[in-house]
Amino acid sequence: MHGNNTDSVTHISKQGTEQLIQPAQPEARPEARPEARPEKVRLPFYNLASKLPGPKNTAVRIFMFSFLGTQLPMLALLVYILMSVELTAEVLTTFSIVLITALIGSASTVIALIAYAEPVNAISKAMHNFTVHDHLPNLPEGYSDEIGELMANTQGALKKLHSMLHNMHELSIRDELTGLYNRRFFSEQSEQLLQRATRYGEPFTLVFIDMDNFKLINDRYSHQGGDHALRQIAKLMSDAARGTDFTARIGGDEFVILFQNTPLEKSKLQVDRLCQNMRQYDWSALFPDFVPTMSIGMAQAMENDTIETLMDRADANLHKAKHAGRNQIVG
Repeated sequence: MHGNNTDSVTHISKQGTEQLIQPAQPEARPEARPEARPEKVRLPFYNLASKLPGPKNTAVRIFMFSFLGTQLPMLALLVYILMSVELTAEVLTTFSIVLITALIGSASTVIALIAYAEPVNAISKAMHNFTVHDHLPNLPEGYSDEIGELMANTQGALKKLHSMLHNMHELSIRDELTGLYNRRFFSEQSEQLLQRATRYGEPFTLVFIDMDNFKLINDRYSHQGGDHALRQIAKLMSDAARGTDFTARIGGDEFVILFQNTPLEKSKLQVDRLCQNMRQYDWSALFPDFVPTMSIGMAQAMENDTIETLMDRADANLHKAKHAGRNQIVG
């Protein structure tokens, strides 16, 4: 029996001599270093400029500040000259040339600002569409300047983030063993699908599937053999399913199928096809002396049904199939 690791000592007698045994000291762990955080980006000039009054459009603000900074001194000089000298034809001509040149320069500045503001606006729009509508960006590529690199980096980052979020979502709604939808996602979607069918007056059928003698498979062929059986049945269900069918594993050996816009009789044809595939599959590689079967209960939605009442009727039919000898469809 192992003793507790305390500060006391333990006396052990050996060949008449007491030896003092000191408890083992825990190995010293290196001190955990605080996680390094990236330094917060500071934008002092932008912070100042953003607080100044004026329009919110970036290109217009840049043009306004650059125009005031570059053209205002010259315009003030022209006004001073006009007020201080005689307005001769030569003075007016000079004034006109300078004014036209200034306007051309200002127009060129506006065009340049619009050109460089376009990528920024495109990035802002792409970020908005990704955040609000989950739309992947389609920013132009092939530009080697800093703004071009910004667009390329934004495009790559958003695509990577979208892929990660998609994978995380799939992991959260899929059953790890079979790849079918899991019980939580079934609970979320089934009620919505039933409400939609009720709203549009469409038939809606629920199918409950339970493997027969699943405990026997686990006992005879181990739990790994049971997992193989569940995965293969899930594959057969996926192969037989149509694009609108909803298949999920909701328990150990329990599965459910939702047939949208499909009445009970047509749903039975789909279930018969699944059962036929089940019988035709060669199980001998997994179970040399055993052939798995399924008991199935079905129910079509009626007026004022909820997903719970519909499942209760399908489950009752499943129990009838079990009591009637298993490997049957009741509905």
